[in-house]
Amino acid sequence: MGMELTVHEKSNSTLDTNRDSCLFRAQRGPADSAYPRGKDLYEHTRRGLPSLFYIHRWSRVPGERETLSLISPVMAGRFLEEKGLFCPDTGDLRGAAILRSWGYGILEEF
Repeated sequence: MGMELTVHEKSNSTLDTNRDSCLFRAQRGPADSAYPRGKDLYEHTRRGLPSLFYIHRWSRVPGERETLSLISPVMAGRFLEEKGLFCPDTGDLRGAAILRSWGYGILEEF
Protein backbone atom coordinates (compact mmCIF):
# COMPACT_ATOMS: atom_id res chain seq x y z
CA MET A 1 0.00 0.00 0.00
CA GLY A 2 1.62 3.24 -1.11
CA MET A 3 0.97 6.90 -0.83
CA GLU A 4 1.18 9.55 -3.53
CA LEU A 5 1.56 13.32 -3.33
CA THR A 6 2.07 15.96 -6.00
CA VAL A 7 4.67 18.60 -5.15
CA HIS A 8 4.53 21.93 -6.97
CA GLU A 9 7.98 23.42 -7.54
CA LYS A 10 9.75 24.58 -10.69
CA SER A 11 8.44 21.40 -12.25
CA ASN A 12 5.57 19.39 -10.85
CA SER A 13 6.82 16.18 -9.29
CA THR A 14 4.76 13.25 -8.11
CA LEU A 15 6.12 11.51 -5.04
CA ASP A 16 5.02 7.88 -5.00
CA THR A 17 6.24 5.35 -2.43
CA ASN A 18 5.49 2.56 -4.92
CA ARG A 19 7.86 3.98 -7.58
CA ASP A 20 10.51 6.02 -5.74
CA SER A 21 13.66 4.50 -4.24
CA CYS A 22 13.34 3.57 -0.57
CA LEU A 23 16.62 4.43 1.18
CA PHE A 24 15.47 3.32 4.63
CA ARG A 25 12.46 1.21 5.61
CA ALA A 26 11.47 1.07 9.29
CA GLN A 27 10.55 -2.20 10.95
CA ARG A 28 6.83 -2.91 10.81
CA GLY A 29 4.45 -4.79 13.02
CA PRO A 30 0.72 -4.98 13.73
CA ALA A 31 -1.02 -2.10 15.53
CA ASP A 32 -0.59 -3.82 18.92
CA SER A 33 3.14 -4.59 18.46
CA ALA A 34 6.29 -2.67 19.39
CA TYR A 35 6.42 -1.25 15.82
CA PRO A 36 2.95 0.12 15.00
CA ARG A 37 4.31 3.28 13.32
CA GLY A 38 7.52 4.50 11.76
CA LYS A 39 9.36 6.67 9.26
CA ASP A 40 10.77 5.59 5.90
CA LEU A 41 13.11 7.68 3.72
CA TYR A 42 12.63 7.91 -0.04
CA GLU A 43 14.46 9.50 -2.96
CA HIS A 44 12.57 10.79 -5.99
CA THR A 45 14.90 11.29 -8.95
CA ARG A 46 14.15 13.95 -11.56
CA ARG A 47 15.70 14.22 -15.00
CA GLY A 48 18.03 17.21 -15.14
CA LEU A 49 17.12 18.35 -11.61
CA PRO A 50 18.37 17.41 -8.13
CA SER A 51 16.67 14.51 -6.39
CA LEU A 52 13.90 15.14 -3.88
CA PHE A 53 14.14 13.39 -0.51
CA TYR A 54 11.10 12.78 1.64
CA ILE A 55 9.96 11.04 4.81
CA HIS A 56 6.94 8.74 4.73
CA ARG A 57 5.41 8.66 8.22
CA TRP A 58 3.21 5.58 8.38
CA SER A 59 1.02 3.98 11.02
CA ARG A 60 -0.78 0.69 11.41
CA VAL A 61 -2.96 2.16 14.16
CA PRO A 62 -6.56 2.57 12.96
CA GLY A 63 -7.51 6.23 12.49
CA GLU A 64 -3.93 7.54 12.21
CA ARG A 65 -3.03 9.14 8.87
CA GLU A 66 0.07 8.61 6.77
CA THR A 67 2.02 11.67 5.61
CA LEU A 68 4.81 12.53 3.17
CA SER A 69 7.18 15.39 4.04
CA LEU A 70 9.91 16.80 1.82
CA ILE A 71 13.30 17.20 3.52
CA SER A 72 16.64 18.64 2.38
CA PRO A 73 19.47 16.41 1.18
CA VAL A 74 21.44 17.30 4.33
CA MET A 75 18.51 16.25 6.54
CA ALA A 76 18.23 13.01 4.54
CA GLY A 77 21.91 12.35 5.24
CA ARG A 78 21.40 13.01 8.95
CA PHE A 79 18.35 10.73 9.03
CA LEU A 80 20.50 7.92 7.58
CA GLU A 81 23.38 8.71 9.97
CA GLU A 82 20.98 8.28 12.91
CA LYS A 83 20.26 4.79 11.57
CA GLY A 84 23.99 4.03 11.28
CA LEU A 85 24.09 4.44 7.49
CA PHE A 86 26.37 6.82 5.61
CA CYS A 87 25.46 8.08 2.16
CA PRO A 88 27.89 10.70 0.78
CA ASP A 89 25.46 11.76 -1.96
CA THR A 90 22.92 13.16 0.52
CA GLY A 91 24.88 16.16 1.74
CA ASP A 92 27.22 17.28 4.50
CA LEU A 93 28.85 14.38 6.33
CA ARG A 94 31.35 16.56 8.21
CA GLY A 95 29.92 15.61 11.62
CA ALA A 96 30.08 11.89 10.88
CA ALA A 97 33.63 12.22 9.54
CA ILE A 98 34.71 14.00 12.74
CA LEU A 99 33.17 11.29 14.94
CA ARG A 100 34.84 8.56 12.89
CA SER A 101 38.20 10.37 13.19
CA TRP A 102 37.74 10.28 17.00
CA GLY A 103 37.20 6.54 16.83
CA TYR A 104 33.39 6.38 16.88
CA GLY A 105 31.64 4.37 14.23
CA ILE A 106 29.08 1.75 13.44
CA LEU A 107 31.55 -1.08 14.08
CA GLU A 108 31.64 -0.21 17.80
CA GLU A 109 27.98 -1.19 17.99
CA PHE A 110 28.62 -4.86 17.10
